[in-house]
Amino acid sequence: MTSVNAYYDGHSYITEGSLAIKPNQRVIITVLDDFIKPKHKSKRNFKKYIGAITDKDSDIIEKAVEECRKVDLNEW
Repeated sequence: MTSVNAYYDGHSYITEGSLAIKPNQRVIITVLDDFIKPKHKSKRNFKKYIGAITDKDSDIIEKAVEECRKVDLNEW
């Protein structure tokens, strides 16, 4: 038996260490009463879809994407 720390990100359990689990292998999940600070996903994850761009251009695109995701309640 082995153990690893993990947290639930709202969709999946994310392990904080490597663990080799085989298909259909039983596991025990213990839910604790404490919380961790959410880890922000790495920015620029869309870079791989765009190609080689500079960090400056990546920042501009990232800001534009964030702006597009905002909802103006007065428009609805």
